[in-house]
Amino acid sequence: MADQTARPRRSVLYMPGSNARALEKARDLKADALILDLEDAVAPDAKEEARTQVAAAVKEGGYGKREISIRVNGLDTPWGMADIKAAVAAGPDA
Repeated sequence: MADQTARPRRSVLYMPGSNARALEKARDLKADALILDLEDAVAPDAKEEARTQVAAAVKEGGYGKREISIRVNGLDTPWGMADIKAAVAAGPDA
């Protein structure tokens, strides 16, 4: 887990978890933080693949000092609990 010291965020980008190219490109973007989205940016039929891609990307790293968060689906959806389990296992900053 990253240093818990608060720091200002000038830019935060949402990246669709279903877009492998965007996840790769995000490693070179000049944002202070990235939110890898499994919720609204992902079509229902792509949620499981997105979860797998996001977990792999976070585990692989390469995002430098950027704060990495995973936006999960609600627990009242069919995907929420699996998203939470995958996010915890991947180890993002938030």
